[in-house]
Amino acid sequence: MRSWLALFVLITNLGFFQPMALGSGSVEINELEASYHFGEEITFHAQITPLDHVTEVYLFLQPTGDQTRTEKIVPDSDGQINFIYDLVQKPIRPFTKITYWLQIMLDKGSPISSDKLSFDYEDNRFVWQQLDGGNFQVRWIKGDVVFGQAILNAAQRGLRSAASILPGALPVPTKIYVYPNATDLQGASLDHQSWAAGHAMVDLGTISISIAPGAEQEIELDRQIPHELMHILTYQAAGDSYQRLPVWFTEGTASLAETTPNPDYQSTLNQAVASRTLIPFASLCNAFPSDASGAFLSYAQSASFIRFIREKYGTPALQKMITGYQNGLGCEDGVNAALGSSLEQLDHRWQQETQGVDTGSLAIQNLSPYLISGLLLIFLPVGFGLSSRRKAKNTVPSRETAK
Repeated sequence: MRSWLALFVLITNLGFFQPMALGSGSVEINELEASYHFGEEITFHAQITPLDHVTEVYLFLQPTGDQTRTEKIVPDSDGQINFIYDLVQKPIRPFTKITYWLQIMLDKGSPISSDKLSFDYEDNRFVWQQLDGGNFQVRWIKGDVVFGQAILNAAQRGLRSAASILPGALPVPTKIYVYPNATDLQGASLDHQSWAAGHAMVDLGTISISIAPGAEQEIELDRQIPHELMHILTYQAAGDSYQRLPVWFTEGTASLAETTPNPDYQSTLNQAVASRTLIPFASLCNAFPSDASGAFLSYAQSASFIRFIREKYGTPALQKMITGYQNGLGCEDGVNAALGSSLEQLDHRWQQETQGVDTGSLAIQNLSPYLISGLLLIFLPVGFGLSSRRKAKNTVPSRETAK
């Protein structure tokens, strides 16, 4: 008996039977859940029991592809949490998965964390219909299943077209959301231009477009879906270096992938050639003009430019350019390293061979103001010198006469 008592005292002194610190067994987080109104707010509910030794409570939000956000929250006196996260003041990108959890700080013991839960932050302003097929999951608001199947068919055609330009695979599933109009689409985006008809969230493998069921649906489906799928395929090839690619490259390949090309592209190019208002590609490396007409011309130029590069250098040249940008090269250096030509030289060749522009005459015309200024700088001093000489010659006899 004494030996058992001695063993108990020894174990106790070693700490095996120290009193348990407050932890998950003494404080519980129950009923954690989230609900949201798209673009407005997310409401988080939970029950903490008991609240006696809780000093602080934190909510963690982790949207896919974004930084973790932390909010300090104060429970009610009975341990209830009803916290509203303001999506207007702190917007979160639509169609992302949001993972969330609570962490409780105690006056004694280690912090307690809840399980991590998640939900898909979709546009719940509308009731969506859904159809799956192959790599794709399509969702639409207006129209019947026939319209949904037309979306799927256009996606398959668009994938073949995009892969012919830049071989690769899309994430599975690639999600396609079809809004019936541009206004609803723009209400679901954080960065849409007013003239934009679609948007690709390349890292999420998700696109959103605006097409209404009707007579023109096939044309619009074959234009918008391949365009946005090409953006995702390019991201799959470039990875985190996607943002380093020139905008004329990403938008040019996307426009070229359209299985029903925009018929107004060539007429817009013709007008720009006639008015000598083509935009230098060096100006389209980082962004397109914000106005609709300037943006449209930029899309038309970029599609024609990428087609020119592909025909002259082959499809592997596009991948070679991506590799250069992945290695940290800038817009112009990436062209030079992949194609052995400066961007300016390539721009001139494109204008000459596809648009019929006499770049030699154009260069002389563009330089003419500078040539005139240079000649003036040369001849004005000469003229001034000759005038001074004449004046001096005329005044010498007068001085001699005066003597």
